[in-house]
Amino acid sequence: MLALSRGPHHREVRPTSRPPTSYPGRILELDMEPGPAWPRFVGRADALQRLDATLAAAARARGSTVLVEGEAGIGKTRLVSELGGRAQRAGATVLRGRCIDLVGSGMSYLPLVEALWPLRGSPAVSGCSLPELSRLVPELTEPQTPAAFGGPDSRLRLFEETLTLLEHLGAEAPVVLVVEDLHWADRSTLDLVSFLAHAARERRLLLVATYRSDELAPDSSLRRLVGELLRARAATALALEPLERDEVAQLLAGTAPVPVELANEIYERSQGNPFFAEELLAAAVRGEQTLPRVLRDVLLQRLDGLDGESRALLRIAAVAGRDVPYRLLAAVAGLPEERLVEALRETVEYDVLVPDQTASSFRFRHSLLAEAVYATLLPGEREELHERLARALRAEPGLAAGPTAAELALHWSAAGRPVEALRSSIDAALAVSGPAEALQHFDRALELWEQVDDPESAAGHDLGAVLARTAEVAYFAGAGQRAPELLQQAISLADDDAELGLMYERLGTYLLPIGDRDGARAAFERAVELVPEQPPSPERARVLSALANALSLSWRPVESRAVCEQALAVAAAIGDDLPALRALAILGLDLQFLGRGDEGIECLLDTRRRALAHGAVVEELRTYVLLSDVHLIGGRLREAAEDALEGVAKSRRYGYERSSGMVIASNAAEALLGLGDWARAEEMLDAALHLTSSFRPEGVHMIRAELGLRRGELAVAHQHLEAAGQAVLEPQLTAAYSCLVAELALWERRPEDAASVLDAALRLDATGDVTIREPRLCALAIQAETDRAQLAAIRRDTAAVEDVRRRAQQLLERARHSAAEVAAVTLDAAGWLAVAEAEHSRVEGCSQPALWAAASTAWDQLERPYPAAYCRWRHAEALVAAGASRAEAAVPAREAHLVASRLGARPLLNELEVLAQLAHLDLADHPALSGQDDVLGLTARERDVLRLLARGNTNREIAAELTISIKTTSIHVSHILRKLGVSSRVEAARIAHQLVASPED
Repeated sequence: MLALSRGPHHREVRPTSRPPTSYPGRILELDMEPGPAWPRFVGRADALQRLDATLAAAARARGSTVLVEGEAGIGKTRLVSELGGRAQRAGATVLRGRCIDLVGSGMSYLPLVEALWPLRGSPAVSGCSLPELSRLVPELTEPQTPAAFGGPDSRLRLFEETLTLLEHLGAEAPVVLVVEDLHWADRSTLDLVSFLAHAARERRLLLVATYRSDELAPDSSLRRLVGELLRARAATALALEPLERDEVAQLLAGTAPVPVELANEIYERSQGNPFFAEELLAAAVRGEQTLPRVLRDVLLQRLDGLDGESRALLRIAAVAGRDVPYRLLAAVAGLPEERLVEALRETVEYDVLVPDQTASSFRFRHSLLAEAVYATLLPGEREELHERLARALRAEPGLAAGPTAAELALHWSAAGRPVEALRSSIDAALAVSGPAEALQHFDRALELWEQVDDPESAAGHDLGAVLARTAEVAYFAGAGQRAPELLQQAISLADDDAELGLMYERLGTYLLPIGDRDGARAAFERAVELVPEQPPSPERARVLSALANALSLSWRPVESRAVCEQALAVAAAIGDDLPALRALAILGLDLQFLGRGDEGIECLLDTRRRALAHGAVVEELRTYVLLSDVHLIGGRLREAAEDALEGVAKSRRYGYERSSGMVIASNAAEALLGLGDWARAEEMLDAALHLTSSFRPEGVHMIRAELGLRRGELAVAHQHLEAAGQAVLEPQLTAAYSCLVAELALWERRPEDAASVLDAALRLDATGDVTIREPRLCALAIQAETDRAQLAAIRRDTAAVEDVRRRAQQLLERARHSAAEVAAVTLDAAGWLAVAEAEHSRVEGCSQPALWAAASTAWDQLERPYPAAYCRWRHAEALVAAGASRAEAAVPAREAHLVASRLGARPLLNELEVLAQLAHLDLADHPALSGQDDVLGLTARERDVLRLLARGNTNREIAAELTISIKTTSIHVSHILRKLGVSSRVEAARIAHQLVASPED
């Protein structure tokens, strides 16, 4: 079988499996009736701030005119509606009228009539003499005898009466006059707007006019009016830009939760236009694949007025599907150059195409406009244009905007030329670096395979090779469910044992992420059987490395380590360590699992050095995945963050940010979240989630859900947990997922749900993740049992209370056992065991302050501000219950409140404030270093240590005063020195004295 060479996207990340339990939270459904009513107003903070300022100025008789411009659907109407609501709530009078596209109607002043219509017979206009206006708006005032209609001064009188009325209405409060869709205004209305704009100054009047910037013809009256008003400073312009990605996501989520991937796709297609985004979502809800008719009609309005040759050029540009070089347009259009240039000039003046002077090319102003134009092509016309473009590109490959083969594949396929399309598709798939793009080309090739008489000759490769390579790119493109099926087809066509062995190794790799661990291990074992042991070979080292990886992920580090050593022995025998670099990296993970973390770290660093020497990008990035994993497992979050952030930068540089870079980014965000750097964690998560077609995004969704949970954004937490739960979870993520689902249930006062989820997780086979996280699972389970006990006590169900206490005791014993078992593997075990002990005291009905103090200290030592703050809340709660003084109970409550405030942990803040109110605790920040924590980055306990350090106390003295151990004091001092960027206690004390006064001063 002819093998295809491996492309630059050959890489690997940690495998995954299904979540252990069903998700008990809200299920994501796009179950809604699409329509015009979209209630949410998002974004536009700067625009609203400007409009609010002009409204405030108008209230002081400093009126002004604002011209709001933007393309169709950008949100002009929604913005002025929001302004109108705010103005009315502030006591202003809001009048609103729209211009209407009534060609040849001969009707003038339509927006003025609409704006004044609600004032008919109103006491607000009684006593005003408005004869001209009364002609436009019957019953506006009492019947009068107007001057002769149509006299030379009638228009001026109308304008002056309008101004008089607006002044009258604005005697006490400002008037906001909104004129919408000025691009459809008649000449008379434009003149009225000009008059009012010049007269608005020194009056309580805010005139707001909106118009479509994409509908201004070069010689239009409105364009001239806008220019005149801006030059005379009679108006200011407010241009509405497209919404940002997160704002579009907020807009779409206003009616129903929307999957992140769909929100990203809609953002890309809509380019931030809210109306386009809403229509695309509505089409998705209806299951429509094509552009919605209403949206297509709106877009095609921009073509009104273009002549035939201009429209023909737009059809060519739409078929080209991207930035079109001028020379390519010229080659396909076949127009004389003078007419070509004139037609292009017209499309640019109508704001349909946008020129790029540097690249000498043109593109559509909006990508959806290209879709709309493409949809107008007739059968036969579309195929003919695609073929003309393909022939032009084949004749002159330099005209292609990207890889020529990729463009040719698209055009030959759309032109109905299967032989040319098959060859170009294979060439394109092998040429592109992105797996998602390669998969599209391979899929097209497989579709075309049966349409060609001699496909192997046309493609230049046999079917087995194409299937195997398609499976590989499907795996890296995130289409993991397809990869095993495709590779099984390729295996059925192979007959060489060594080649079959390598294919089974790949099959195992593809089966791991979809949760088939048994099938994957069987595939790896079959690979080891098929690839001969003698003579030693790179292929033998490779299949052994793959088997070792599967064993390690199944929490069998002893067996994995033995297989790693076999792979390393093979590499030594052939004198080439490159084939066994994966085994060396897995060995580092195994050593961490075996409680030999320092050796594991050195093993991974050695792997990284060797990978760099070989230029093995995939293996180098694997070390960033696994070393940050090792640090996270070990509870060394700061080291995990530093290494992962370096790995994220490397993955971007190498172009792997959608694959291994996604896993590294998830690890970085997890570490930053734990360290309390929530803003930076959110940046990492947003950047990762914005990569549509992301590889293995479930870890990112879980960390984002945890951030939402901590902040009290429970809807966000539900959304991302649902997204993670719908994916296939890695075995290493199942326990962490269960913890998050349970915590969410606990904050939502659903202890029964939390207990059910945790019970299911604790019944799982002892994978590495479940074993390592068992102390945390037990601590949360005890908390759930405590909440259940309290509910049972309220019901006076003594039997249920006793049952819960027995269960909690069993959980505590299991927590103690598991913490002892993994103490050498993870520092987190001590923290969670301390929480479990403290939570157990709650279930017994007598929460122990000393246990909660110990738990908060344990988390302080690990630099985990959030769990430390949680424990201090419970500590304060326990002190209150024990009858301690308010001053004593206020100390941990205040420290927790400071941290929760800095982090933005709203649910925890709420609990602290309720406790403070009930127990009359003072949460005001009184310590000497108050206000400097954001500057210094110190925790509450570290500020206490720094205060005493500045006084000259020794570690022993500090420990005695704060009732902590000397070792803990030493750790705090080390953290303080690092955060302040100094090397001695003397320098730290000097900085403290510069920032605050000493307590003795």
